[in-house]
Amino acid sequence: MSARSTLRPPARRTGLWVVWLLGCCAAFIVVYEYFVRSHSGQWLEYAMLSAADARIRPLSEIGLDPWWLQPLAVAIPAVLFLTIVLARQRWVPALIAVGMVIAANLSTQLLKAQWLHRPDLDNGVPYWAGNSLPSGHTTFAASAAVAVFLVCSPRRRPLAALFAACYASAVGMYTFTETWHRPSDVVAAYLVVAVWALAAGWLVMRAAPADNTVFVENEPITAPAAVLAWFTGIVLTVAAGLCFLFAGGWSAVAEAPQNPSAWHLIAGLLLCTGPAFVVSGAGINMFAAEVGRRQRGVELPSPQAERIAYPIPQNFRHLYRV
Repeated sequence: MSARSTLRPPARRTGLWVVWLLGCCAAFIVVYEYFVRSHSGQWLEYAMLSAADARIRPLSEIGLDPWWLQPLAVAIPAVLFLTIVLARQRWVPALIAVGMVIAANLSTQLLKAQWLHRPDLDNGVPYWAGNSLPSGHTTFAASAAVAVFLVCSPRRRPLAALFAACYASAVGMYTFTETWHRPSDVVAAYLVVAVWALAAGWLVMRAAPADNTVFVENEPITAPAAVLAWFTGIVLTVAAGLCFLFAGGWSAVAEAPQNPSAWHLIAGLLLCTGPAFVVSGAGINMFAAEVGRRQRGVELPSPQAERIAYPIPQNFRHLYRV
């Protein structure tokens, strides 16, 4: 195999990025249609929210102001983000990452307030304050953490993805325990951020190919982090479903307002956590597959087709002289 054949520019398969982006959009629609617009979905979330309301004491009731969450949600990722950007001087990726944060949070507010509606299905589930999907708090925290992921080097991105999953799910769980948001609101927020992270990731790789290209002789190891994220996400999500069975199935869901179950509380916490790690694992795999490859001593490949220089016949060369 020649040196030239091993070269690969970053983000070379635009169609693959589009497929993943559309997949996230489809998953968002599924979450919205089932948990917001169906009878069974509304009852499942009502059972989880009732359990959180009955079994967890909000911070506001013990004298603590819960509105510190928003500054904290951005403080830790912001420090990491600024440290990486200033140390590595990744100005263009930083601008793209900031644009991603703004776009994700603006999208969440528009979706929640203008475009999506929670119908009153007259199924016994109280109609509380209309639509709350997606969660603005979770979008804010997840997008801030993903901004760190975008400006990291390919070698550090798997660790950054795990950090983003832990950070976003911690904020998501907190909003659930305070009964500000339902688990589907949190999951939808992850998917909104994932959509914009894919768009921003493609731009980052195209705009800064040198920072997103690795040497084939020393490629970063991403498999352990990806396996950990996928395993954690799948196990926690499946465990959330099992919690409903342990609680007593649909009969326990129907009795949740009068007899809130600890299993329903655990299910809500797991649903706020598992999908974050699934998205994280997918992100690790996607970005690792699309990072550029080069050999030492070989020039960086371009995402554009190479220019072909055709030979000029001897008797026409005088026409090209300046």
